[in-house]
Parts: sequence; C-alpha cells; structure tokens
Amino acid sequence: MARLAPVCRGSFLAQPFRQAQVFTPQLRRSCDLVKPANWRVKRSRRPSRFRLALAASALASQVDFFGRRMHREEGDDDNHFERQKHFVVKVFCMFSSQDPSNPWTNKQQEDRSGSGCVMMVEGQRCILTNAHVVADASYVEVRKAGNAKKFCAKRLKIAHECDLALLRVEDEDFWSDVSFLKLGSMPSLQDEVSVVGYPLGGDGVSVTEGVVSRIEIQTYAHSGVDLLAVQIDAAVNSGNSGGPVLDEESLLIGVAFQLQQESQNIGYIIPVPVIEHFLNDTDPKDPSRCQGFCSLGIFYQALENDQLRHFLGLGHRTGVYVRGMLPLSPAKDLVLTGDVILELEGHIVSNDGTFYVGFQERLSFVYLIQLKFPGQKVSVKVLREGEEICLEVPAQPTAPLVPVSVQDTMQPWFLYSGMLFLPLTVSYLQEWGSKWQQDAPVDLLMMQREGMKKDPEEQIVILSKCFPSKRTAGYSLLNERRVVSVCGQPVVNLRQMYSLIQQLQSKKDFIQLSLYCSGSELIAAVDTSMAKDVNEDIMRVYRIPAAASPDLLDQAGPDDLT
Repeated sequence: MARLAPVCRGSFLAQPFRQAQVFTPQLRRSCDLVKPANWRVKRSRRPSRFRLALAASALASQVDFFGRRMHREEGDDDNHFERQKHFVVKVFCMFSSQDPSNPWTNKQQEDRSGSGCVMMVEGQRCILTNAHVVADASYVEVRKAGNAKKFCAKRLKIAHECDLALLRVEDEDFWSDVSFLKLGSMPSLQDEVSVVGYPLGGDGVSVTEGVVSRIEIQTYAHSGVDLLAVQIDAAVNSGNSGGPVLDEESLLIGVAFQLQQESQNIGYIIPVPVIEHFLNDTDPKDPSRCQGFCSLGIFYQALENDQLRHFLGLGHRTGVYVRGMLPLSPAKDLVLTGDVILELEGHIVSNDGTFYVGFQERLSFVYLIQLKFPGQKVSVKVLREGEEICLEVPAQPTAPLVPVSVQDTMQPWFLYSGMLFLPLTVSYLQEWGSKWQQDAPVDLLMMQREGMKKDPEEQIVILSKCFPSKRTAGYSLLNERRVVSVCGQPVVNLRQMYSLIQQLQSKKDFIQLSLYCSGSELIAAVDTSMAKDVNEDIMRVYRIPAAASPDLLDQAGPDDLT
C-alpha cells in the first residue's frame, strides 16, 4: 500500500519537482484534438490567469537588480516602487510535543516550515495553512514573498481531523500590501492547477503546475481520517504544506497537504468543500476548535454478489447491507442491523457503496454524511423486510476508542506505588518507530484497530511501566497492559481510576489491579501503607516532578499520594 505523508518542511524528505514557466499570450499554442463522441475534450495547456498576470506585470515596468522590469504606479515616489501584492506566505514554527512515554516532560524543541495563504474569514484577516505545520507550536512566524521581515503569528483555529488551521497576525504592517484569495469551487478532472508555496530546495516562492487526476475519499496522513481529497500531478514537496492551489481564474480551489512517497508527482490537496466545512464548524465550548466531521456510526457490506442481492430481495434496486453499528451510534434504533441502505440525501447508493457525482466520477456515500454538521439530519431510505422505509437520522461525530490526534492537548497521567498509568493513544504506539503497526504490543494494537467506545467518557488505561525498585520487582511483565479493574470495580477512564485509588487508599490494606491478558487476567497487589513512600523514592531517583498531571492534582483530595 502506498505511504502518504504530510509535506511540511523539516519533517519529511522532498522529491524532485518541476518549476512552472511563465507564458505570455504570444507563446500560447493550440492544437486540434479529435475525440470520440461523448468524450470530454482535454483542455489545451493554456496559461492560467495567475501566470498571465505575472507576465503582464513585467511588460510596463522598470528594471530590477537582475535587469527585469518592475511595475510602477503613477504618483509613487521616484525612489520607491510599489510593493508586490502578496497572497502566499512562508510559515515558520517552533514546536515541542509531549513525550508519550514520559508524559511529565516534552520532547526536544524542533522547527518546521510550511506555506500558507491570506484570506478573509467572516470579516477577519487570516492565514490558512495545514494543522500539521503548526501542531504543538510554541512560537509561529510568517514571512511574505520577497520580504525579509518575519511577523509573529498566533493560532486562531485548528482542526487536526481535516489538517487545517487559521493564523492571525496582529502587526498592521503585515497586512499593508497583501491580496486576499477567494474560494473557488470543486475542480473537474483534467482541470489545470497551480501550486504555490515554499518547498525544499530554496528559500523563495515556487510555482508548479499540473492537472487534476483524481477526486475521491483519501486517508489524511496527519489524522488517519478518511475525507474528500483531490489528487494532482503537480509537484507537491516538503514545505508545500498549507500552500494555496489555484485554478485558471486565480481562485483558491485547495490547500496542498500530502504526497505519495513511493511515487513521483502524485500530490493531494484539501478541496473547497472540506475547507468550507472547517471554516463554518466551531465547537461552542472552544472557538479555537471544530466539532468534527459527522458519521452515522454504521458498518456496511457491499452487495456486488448476485446471490446475496437475490437473498435480500433487492430485485433491480441497489444498495449496501448494514452489518453492524457502533455502540454509541447516532443511528441506533433508527437504522437496524440487516437493513439495506438504498438512498442517502436523494442519491441512489450503488452496490459498491458509491453514488454518481458527474462524468466519470463517483464517491463513497460516506461523503454525503460528512457534509453535515453535528445535529443535522440525514435522509436515508432503507429496505427492511421487503419494505422501503424513509428515515431522518441525526449525524454526529464519532470518536475512536484510541485517539489518533492528540496534538496540542496535554495527556493526563499518574504514578502510584512506582507504576505509571496513562491513556492509550496512537501517539503512544508510534513510539515504537515507523513500523509501529507491526512492532507495538499486539494486544494494544488490537484495541486500537477494533476497540469501540461503549461509554462517551471511556478510555483505555494502561500500565505503561513499573519503575524498577525493591517494591515493584517482578512486576515488569505487567508493562504495556490494559487496566481492567481496581479492587473489582471496572476502570472507565484515567480520571475515574485516579479518584477510585484515592478513595480506596485509606480504606484497604491492599489495592488489587486486574490487567488484560489473553486467556485470563493478570493481577497486581499494592500495599497501601507503603505506596506513598515508594512513590517518593521513585520520583526522587527518576527525577519525576509530581505524582500526577496537573489536571488530576487539581481534583485530588486530602489523601492525595503526592
């Protein structure tokens, strides 16, 4: 399977790219193409308005350092030329993420760079870029094309799920000579596009061109979520992340965000529908975050087999079979296991789970659900026991049991009798390296792949490590295992487990921990009279500043082990 990777500079290697040329109208060429009937004629490689504008500005201008002519406005001072209008910026980010294995510390500070574009969002002047460019940021700066000065920027809004972020610059000097890009629409296959940004290989702005080669649901490498993406054959390289992708009208039709590592000139952009969803989606509890993309929480099976369709009584109809549902599915009690989904939002669902979009284009029906915002309803027609039924099903985001994107969020943890407990995340599993999906503990991988939330607040709490000491000797085989219960009481999440241990500390002589193991559970016993002393010894020897993360210490009572 081809590997996808974000393309912010500093984290990934770049691949060769081709530089776009700037054409003038005199250099246009045309050719007659003979195509069969009903076949779409491919557009000639005519220059876009973006490139023509660059060429036109050189015609009535004065000479620069290299002998090129520069545009000059009437009324300007003789010793001052009007600065070029800017819409693309280079983004510089210093970041440091939490260490999943030693959560009381951060990893070494690093730097990365990417691209961005300026636009107006609900009357606010913003810079649109990728979330992975500014994830875990401690300091962000931006620089305009042709300008040596860097300006401090702050994050205004971020959504790791769709890999988008908005930045704000408060310095008015930054906005003095910028041109705001306007959103375009979804491109068609073979439409010409221009990718603008700051890829590896130089410090100046780069423009590459290509055509739209594919439109479908793709896995976003940053979040692991499947969303709409557009594949282009223009070079997208390390550093292009967040850069604008323009059509022939110089309208923003996407944001470059990842490439296919095993291939050349296969890049992906985040299209306008996803950008618009990001801009319009705001978490009422936190305006800097989004609520996320919706789902019905169902598992389905394609119905491409004639025998299976006949068995289900489909006849001439098409659809997909509902084989199961998430325990917290918003469609629970409305859509039932065994139903056949025939239509969504008035679109006929084919036997392979797609619906018709346009000429030679089909998309997964899941996209129709992702267009909705939390609380909105999806019109669904199902076949149930031979009868067609129309339903209005509410759509809601469905969180995985093991979180994928935990950037910009400090994960909780606590130490008890020399044992480190924390919630399982994909970031924790990725500590096993680039092949973590093969090298991480099998039991934890199975929970990440197949686990489903049964409670909205459920977390997988693991015993990450037992720090070596006299009191923890022999417990090393318990490392990297899920904590199932404490003294017979089920563990729901880390906060609940922490409170439970605080309550039992003064009531019991021993606290029994039950941990998951295939076949039967493993157990560990902790002497409550020694737990605090063991904690203090471990904290002193291993230089751990506290017995728990700040959010847990805030809820601690008088019997807190710290």
